[in-house]
Amino acid sequence: MAFAWAERVRQRGDSLEAENVQVAVSFWQEGRWRVRGHTLPDRAFAGYAYRVPAPEWFVRECPPEARVTPGSAFTALELRLHTTPLGSMCRNFEVGLALAQDKLAAALTPAVHLPDLLAGEGRLEREWKIERPAIAAQAANAKAAIERRGASWPPEIRQLRTWLHGAALRRLDAMATGREIFAPCAAYFGEPYLPCDLAPGLSLKAGVVRRAEFWPNAEGEARSRAWRADAGLVAAVEARLFPLWPAKVWSDQDFITAAAIWLGTAGLRDFEIHSPLPLFPHSVIFSDGGTPFGFRIRIQPETMRALGGSYLTLAAAGLSPYIAEPFYHYCAARGEALTAGLKDIAGLAAAKWCRGWSGAQAVKR
Repeated sequence: MAFAWAERVRQRGDSLEAENVQVAVSFWQEGRWRVRGHTLPDRAFAGYAYRVPAPEWFVRECPPEARVTPGSAFTALELRLHTTPLGSMCRNFEVGLALAQDKLAAALTPAVHLPDLLAGEGRLEREWKIERPAIAAQAANAKAAIERRGASWPPEIRQLRTWLHGAALRRLDAMATGREIFAPCAAYFGEPYLPCDLAPGLSLKAGVVRRAEFWPNAEGEARSRAWRADAGLVAAVEARLFPLWPAKVWSDQDFITAAAIWLGTAGLRDFEIHSPLPLFPHSVIFSDGGTPFGFRIRIQPETMRALGGSYLTLAAAGLSPYIAEPFYHYCAARGEALTAGLKDIAGLAAAKWCRGWSGAQAVKR
């Protein structure tokens, strides 16, 4: 899976050993979603160890002397765009559009690489109603209030919001009176769950729940009642179960924005999980004009030959000539916005090849 990265991968007999494994964790900072690493123990694994480059938050840990400042990197790249064939290549429409698509892909990565922690929520809710009918009925009333408040929202966003609230109440009840059993999660590199602190002495196991068990007693019932009545605690659980919703910002509009991104990238996540090739390939090439299953060609071989290069040129640049079908359709729905970005080829090239660069640095230089 393209959800975890390792500093080193070594051959150990017939298997691979990953060292300094980190998985992506999204969080809200300075008005935008960012991604940081969560370190996991070293482990043996099988899979595609080299199929995607390490992300910015991982390689940022490299020694300071090995870093290139974004400003100097952009200046050097801009010089190449004006004095080498790289500029002609980037100004080609097909290549420029591919750069715009890759910039969009980078922005979508936090949403694509997050696990669906509400998977199976319908089944879990039905089982909860059987095990804990009175508590589930109270949760149903709380969800109905949200449905009334969100009557004007798109139906799929309203349903996601009510599921999220019901899941938070159900998990607090399970934490207070029983336990949850988790399934291995691809986004956590096989870890069943990641612990998340909610309050002093209270930690949520954020993972894909396979089954919940309840053993209520007087003490547990009191805990469950207190936790479910604590609006701040319920909101904290919701934030852990739906990380795209900015922490400490609980407005409905924030949720609608995040939910639209989440629902809009559902097909991309499904492709990434089930495809033998990554959703956003970088240096995969096929001979004789072949196209991998589930992809289409976005930069034609003839285009590269006319520019004096080949698919090997693209592979060396980390720019794939292919685009996954679901991402192609995602981009097609945003065609005008992508083609508008072609006016800033230097910015697109910098976003692709200057790590950490943003448009603000072009203004400051």
